[in-house]
Amino acid sequence: MIKQLFPKEIIENTKEVHQFASSNRSKLIFIILFVLFVQCGAIYHKIPLAYEEKIAASNEFTGLVGSVEKIVNAGGNHYRKKAILERLSDYGLYESTRQERIDWLSVQKNIIVEIPGKSDSLIYIVAHYDKADLNPLKITSNYLNGLLDPLISWSYTTQGAIDNATGVAIALQLAKSLSESENEFSYRILLAGSEESGLRGSRTHVARLSKEEFDKIMFVVNVDVVGVKGNQNCVYTVSNDKLESNAILVAEQNQFELGVGTFSFGVLSDYLPFKKTSFGLDFARSFAFNMTGSLLPQRSYFTKKKSTKIINFSACELLDVGDFVSGTVLLPVGSFHGFHDNIKK
Repeated sequence: MIKQLFPKEIIENTKEVHQFASSNRSKLIFIILFVLFVQCGAIYHKIPLAYEEKIAASNEFTGLVGSVEKIVNAGGNHYRKKAILERLSDYGLYESTRQERIDWLSVQKNIIVEIPGKSDSLIYIVAHYDKADLNPLKITSNYLNGLLDPLISWSYTTQGAIDNATGVAIALQLAKSLSESENEFSYRILLAGSEESGLRGSRTHVARLSKEEFDKIMFVVNVDVVGVKGNQNCVYTVSNDKLESNAILVAEQNQFELGVGTFSFGVLSDYLPFKKTSFGLDFARSFAFNMTGSLLPQRSYFTKKKSTKIINFSACELLDVGDFVSGTVLLPVGSFHGFHDNIKK
C-alpha cells in the first residue's frame, strides 16, 4: 500500500524521518507538558455580565470587575503580584504601598498598604493574592517548604478567580475608598502571598510584628473566596460574636443579604495567625501544608504568643465533597484549587 500511495523518494526517506522524529521526541514531550501547565496568554478572560448589570454598574462595581479581570489575566503568582501593584498605582496608592519578603525559600512577597487615620489604632484588611497551581512540581515544592518555587513561579494552570482574586478586588476597592476619606482609625491592607503554601505570608507578617504594634490592632477582616455565582456570601463564626452580629446588622441596614457560616474542620485561611499564634500552632499549620518541609526552619517560627479579634467573609456553603477529596489526594476535582475556579463563576 505504501508503494502505491507515495513516490519512491518519500519511501526511501522514511527511515530518516523516523530517526528525526525519535531524536525530537523528548522536545515534543516537553512542549506538550508546557502547553498543559501554562495557559495561553492570548486568551483574555472576562466576567460575563448581563446588559442590565452593565447599565446599572457603579464606579465601585466597575472597579471590582476590573480588578478581578486584571489579576486573573496576569498569569502566575509572580505576575498577579505585579498586576496588583499596578492597580494600586492606578488608585494613587503607590507611595502608601510597600512589599515584604515572606520566607527564606519563597519568591513571593506580601503587599502592604498603609492608610493613616486620626488614631493609630489599627484595623487590618487581609486577602491572599496567590493561587494554587495544578503543577506536580508545586506539590513537590510544598513538601520541601517552597524550595522549588523559584523554578515554577512562572507557571500557571488555574485562573484563581474566586480563590482569591475576588477577595483581593474587595481589599483594593476598600483601600481606594479609605484613602479618599478621613478615617477615625488607621488601616493596613495586607495582600498576602504564599497562603496556598501554608499561610506563610500572613504567618510571617504576624511573627514580625512587635508586641507594641500588635496591641494596636482593633480587629482583622479577612476576605477569602466571595462573590460565587449562585451562592450567598456569609460572615463566618470564627472569633468574635459581637463583630459578626454587627456585620449582619450593617448588611440589613444596607438591604444586603448576608448569611452566617461555619468552617469545617481542617479549613485554614489567613485569619488564623492573627486569631492566635505561638511556635506550636505555627509549626502545626506548616506541617498541615508542608509536611516534611515544616522541619526546615521558617521565619515565622520565631514568634511569641499573640491573639486578636478577627472576622472572616467567604461564600456560604463553601466546600463540597470534591474539595475534601482534592485536598487529600491532590487532584483538581473540587470547586477551588482546580479548573472549576474560573472567572465565569
